[in-house]
Amino acid sequence: MPPRKGAVTCIPYNECAVARVRVLPEVLSHQIAAGEIIERPASVIKELVENALDAEATRISIIVEDGGRKLISVRDDGYGMTGEDARLAFEHHATSKISEIDDLIRISTLGFRGEALPSISSVSRVRMRTVSAEDRPETPGTEITYHGGRLQEVREIAWPRGTEVTVEDLFYNVPARRKFLKTSSTELAQISRQVNYYALAYPEVEFQLRHGKRQLIDASAVTNLQDRALQLMGEQFIENLVPLELDRDGVKIRGFTSLPHEQRSNAHSMLLFVNRRMVRDRVLSHAIRLAYRDLIPASSYPVILLFVDVDPEEIDVNVHPAKTEIRFRDSQRVHLAITRAIEEALLLHKSNLSSLAHDIPIETAATHGDRVSRSLERFFSRHTASTGSFQNSFRHYSPLSAGGDAPMTRDEPLHDNPVEWRRYHETNNDPHAHLIPETISMSNTPRVLGQFVESFIVAVDREGVMIIDQHVAHERILYDRALREMSSSNGIPTQRLLMPVTLELNPHQRALAETIVQHLNENGFEVDWFGPTALLIRGVPSLAKEADIRRTVEDLFSDLEALDGKDRNRPEAASLKRIREKIAISLSCRAAIKINHPLSLEKMNWLLDELFR
Repeated sequence: MPPRKGAVTCIPYNECAVARVRVLPEVLSHQIAAGEIIERPASVIKELVENALDAEATRISIIVEDGGRKLISVRDDGYGMTGEDARLAFEHHATSKISEIDDLIRISTLGFRGEALPSISSVSRVRMRTVSAEDRPETPGTEITYHGGRLQEVREIAWPRGTEVTVEDLFYNVPARRKFLKTSSTELAQISRQVNYYALAYPEVEFQLRHGKRQLIDASAVTNLQDRALQLMGEQFIENLVPLELDRDGVKIRGFTSLPHEQRSNAHSMLLFVNRRMVRDRVLSHAIRLAYRDLIPASSYPVILLFVDVDPEEIDVNVHPAKTEIRFRDSQRVHLAITRAIEEALLLHKSNLSSLAHDIPIETAATHGDRVSRSLERFFSRHTASTGSFQNSFRHYSPLSAGGDAPMTRDEPLHDNPVEWRRYHETNNDPHAHLIPETISMSNTPRVLGQFVESFIVAVDREGVMIIDQHVAHERILYDRALREMSSSNGIPTQRLLMPVTLELNPHQRALAETIVQHLNENGFEVDWFGPTALLIRGVPSLAKEADIRRTVEDLFSDLEALDGKDRNRPEAASLKRIREKIAISLSCRAAIKINHPLSLEKMNWLLDELFR
């Protein structure tokens, strides 16, 4: 019987006429494997810096060009390699970090798979120069060159100490991957962030990062984390942080965390390290958010440098090729230690953290009603004199009408029977006793009744009662105004500062500032570079003239950092629109009226008029 259409005809045993499964060429398989490890230039930096740190380097110098696409050079003064070790280092799964399967459960080094150099060499042009520190001074070093995973040359050279790896034309032979790289400034920001992480984790090591002619990081070796944070982040970053210190049940917590008023809009402000390895971990993130759950809004994030040290056998780092995800053997113990460390640190520094007492009894309905009643009493009495005759009539009505058929005065007893209410008002000649209350006599224009707890505006119109967050309302007004002015031909007006403001930038901000300064100057700011690490702000948009300029610009950098790759790599017009939106958001938030700020009746009326316009 002839075979079915599409079926495979087998001649002898295990020999088929149509081969569907085949072994990929070695170069192609290596490029596929490299895609799991080398995603972008920052991935190359990560792998090479980890190798340098594992080699006990005390100085690491990094040079990049064109955001790492054109050139990446990492040089260290570690113990280096012999010629034979250097050749083996480019073979897959060749490593000096582990030798047997039991080593996987107690990994103490940053690297261990032996995949970094072969993966990098398969998608770029790589040259490595190295010499072993154990060799005699007259022993020559070794230079090895690979292009696209193929060995080009091995030769002896004179080399002083350590190892230098130069990577050129990343993804030159994988165009599908190269076209997905982001702009030079975006890739540089990722590189700067990566180097910043390792510089924080290893303060005893000197780090330098240069992009073209600009020095982005120049951090000499120091003895503790606080000095390194001052080097990289500046004094203003540290002043609102408190130290973390806890050693309990085999979990050691150290670092710094922010006071509740110091918040950020994205999770980039949380730097998490386990055994000095930068990680992304839900257990750690959840513990931090839990410690701050009663102190900051759910949409905000604290600023935290968190270092967790545990026995290497208590974690599994062999979870993801990039080694940024880990698993804890006892995650609950680590979670509890982090939460307690943060709470104790905040309490120790006399923050107003009464809400950290989690055993809060649930109020009874009667207690809650009494509290609401007292709040309303205070509100009515505070605003009676200043809000006119309609306010006086409003204060005698309660929204707690039993049946909704008739208004209820404050001084009258509460009845549950709407029939009794109707009979009561009919006997008192109430013209609305038999009708559902209507507001047809009111204007469509909202009318202000007053301000509640110096944060909310209470107003009424035909539709009912409105409670308006004064900060959010003013923020929306300023946001719309900023966008209109940015889009106009005249641009947004600039207010020159009497005294210019100097803003120290951390390494990641410096990378962003390479391209952002131009957009700031085109949208109401007047900003110049002030040395290699600071900006000098001479003027600001007029709508933000009363805002905290330093915090406004810092928030702007934070918002721009949160832009994902799609937004950063959009066409120029769309990218400019997103940047303008972020500028408008930052300006409006900082310049808006704050909560707990008393307002006059005129100011409240102006806010409502502008908001509804």
